[in-house]
Formats: sequence, C-alpha cells, structure tokens
Amino acid sequence: MTIPLWLIVSFGIAVLVNGFAVWKGGPPERLTGIFLFVSAQITFLVADRRWMDVQFAVMCIDILAFGLFVALALFADRWWTLWTAGLQGLGVVIHLAFWAQQKVISLVYATALNLIGYAIFLTLVIGTIAHIRRKAERQRGAS
Repeated sequence: MTIPLWLIVSFGIAVLVNGFAVWKGGPPERLTGIFLFVSAQITFLVADRRWMDVQFAVMCIDILAFGLFVALALFADRWWTLWTAGLQGLGVVIHLAFWAQQKVISLVYATALNLIGYAIFLTLVIGTIAHIRRKAERQRGAS
C-alpha cells in the first residue's frame, strides 16, 4: 500500500504546528494544538474519501471545534482565537451550504475545508509565536 504524498505532508504539518503549540504555547495554544491533532486523526478515520455527499461525521467534529474555538475566543486573552473561531465557523457554513445545494463540485467542497484547516494552523502558529514574545517581554521586564 502506497501512502499518498499529500497525506504525508498534511500529517507532517499537523505534527509540526500542533507540536510547536503544545511545546511553546500557553494554555489556549496547548489546548488548541491537542484538539486539532486529535480531531485531524478522527477526521481522517471517519471521512468518506469520495466527498460525494455531506461529510456528516466531519461536520459534527467541525461543529464541536467551532464551539471550542468560540469558548476560547470568549475566555482566553488571545486575539488569534477570534480568527480561529471565525475560520472554523466558515468551515461549518461550507458543510451547511453543500448540504443545502449538493450541486457544488465535491472537489471544491473538500478543497475549501482543507484550505480553512491550513489557515487555522497558521493562526495557531502566529498565536504561539505571539505568546513566546509576550513571555520573553515579561521576563525582560521582571529582571
């Protein structure tokens, strides 16, 4: 069995981004990194590779993620959580739009959801870097 290159690259990016967030981030970054990594693995297991119908199992995971990210945006003192929640909400809307109008090409459906996932990874990296800088500034100010 040959593993497709896109799968290796996607898994590698997930490991690097989420590992970085768990290693160097604060509690919101760590929670997001762990959740994104676990949800990506579950999504891989439950997704229908044909993408011909609404991905109900993936949509449920995305709705759960949206709820988590909205809670983080409300309670964490991080700006990046707003972007993450917004992007995840867009992903949920794409599921609902495809469900309402299934004439959309399945490739567009799959690609849109994957691109949103990479944008969420980007917000997590930027947020983790911002946390590292904030922590370094506090340490400089304390000394």
